[in-house]
Amino acid sequence: MELRRLTFDDIPACADLSESRSWPRDENKWKLLLTHGEGWGLFDDEGLVGTTIATHYPEQTAVSMVLVAERRARQGHARRLVSHVLDTGVSTLYATKMGQPLYEQLGFRAVGFTDIHAGVYTGPISNTSHIAGPSDLDDLVALDTKVSGVTRPFLWETLLAVGSVHVSSHGVAGAWRIRPDTLVIGPIIADSPADACALIADAAAGNGRVRLDVHDPEVIAFVREHGLESYGECAVMIRNADRLPGDRSRFRAPFLQALG
Repeated sequence: MELRRLTFDDIPACADLSESRSWPRDENKWKLLLTHGEGWGLFDDEGLVGTTIATHYPEQTAVSMVLVAERRARQGHARRLVSHVLDTGVSTLYATKMGQPLYEQLGFRAVGFTDIHAGVYTGPISNTSHIAGPSDLDDLVALDTKVSGVTRPFLWETLLAVGSVHVSSHGVAGAWRIRPDTLVIGPIIADSPADACALIADAAAGNGRVRLDVHDPEVIAFVREHGLESYGECAVMIRNADRLPGDRSRFRAPFLQALG
């Protein structure tokens, strides 16, 4: 069994592995994560067995894409992969109920949750925001660093280049097509749940199928009322710290679970 760094050449195999475990292929997501993170793959004679990616910020590391092929499931490979990227610093991840016990054994503890929603938004547009431009980059990064607690300019550079950023007087919401048929909305930073709902309306209206991961009861009720369905919860977990960084009272949705 070989453990080595993943490269762009491995993306098709990573996407195949995702699909085999009932995750979307999302090759654009794999490319983004491997561009800005440290990806590791476990290989046997038949090919890719398992993956994980660690995205290192100055303040902490985000662990993601922990997948193991069915033929090698329940043999300790997920533990090996995650243990390989952990260090003495702070780490965070989003865990399914199936994966949570393993992460608890590795020192993570749950400090919150997110509820995955997807569907076609059927509500009205709010017209409370405008689209940000390249000149807004520094302000977006500064706001995100304050609220999320991590410094990640590449996230906003990506959104400004291939997506959109909706800005109001009470917050911001990013949106980009992770694949042609799905618009992912996030991150969402907003002063109140109502402000978050207004930003979601502007980002989602007329854009077909959307996905976003939210935890505010008011926001959950809003998106369910307007066409989106819940696909299950994930626990937000942290290691080597007592709480998530930043001003989480205004953090309404992640960019991607893989990046926070």
